[in-house]
Amino acid sequence: MSQPSLPAALSGAAISRIKRITAVDTVRARISMAVSLGLLPPGERLPSESAIAATLGVGEITARRAVESLAEEGVLERRRGRGGGTFVASTGQAIAGDAGAEAIAAYLEDADEVHRLIDVRLLLEAALTHHAALDATDDHLEDLQRHIDAAESATSWAEYHLADERFHRGVARASGLEWAIGYYDDVLTDLYAYFLPYPIAYLRESNSEHRNLLAALRRRDPVAAVGIIESHVTVLHDSMFMGLRRMRAEPGSGLDSSTS
Repeated sequence: MSQPSLPAALSGAAISRIKRITAVDTVRARISMAVSLGLLPPGERLPSESAIAATLGVGEITARRAVESLAEEGVLERRRGRGGGTFVASTGQAIAGDAGAEAIAAYLEDADEVHRLIDVRLLLEAALTHHAALDATDDHLEDLQRHIDAAESATSWAEYHLADERFHRGVARASGLEWAIGYYDDVLTDLYAYFLPYPIAYLRESNSEHRNLLAALRRRDPVAAVGIIESHVTVLHDSMFMGLRRMRAEPGSGLDSSTS
């Protein structure tokens, strides 16, 4: 039996602009925006290119090209030898070149699509969480605990993001609500295309909500669990584009302040 279609208002809008620029430029834009907003401060060491690729949903070659181009433009710097790696440059423009500005503008222009994805995610995740509170097995709950522990011990935004993704997909699987899991996976994948690197301290605060959610699942308390996930997801309306209006309005950013 084929899976039923979601209503058009939920299942998608016109092709977002971000899907029409190259994968290299999307990676460049996400790292550049994080640097410009101070989420990745000067001297911050970037994760390995393989970790960046896994976190941002691109191939390792794509991640390498993006990092190399940002290093050439002075946004990042490469250091050799012991303690070497790729770091946010102490000086330099975080938004460099027409291609980078175009990619960042594409993110800003997709704001309505991002808000739609957050709303759809909340609708689906509330249902999945409710059923997980009723039907999760002990194995499911222990699996979720492992993801929380992995997020707590993460030393970079890349490690944290992968653990966070596994936790939320794990809650979906624990629900047993098979008809909704595929839709949820698709929405989460589309939403994660807009993920920006965040400081690990901020992300660990988010992980405390994961612990509270797991406690509610262990108590078999669907009302508390849904309340926690509602707060956890709703805040994305503000946090996913934190400070971007300010960036757009700053002189010299290379962005048109009229972009919506």
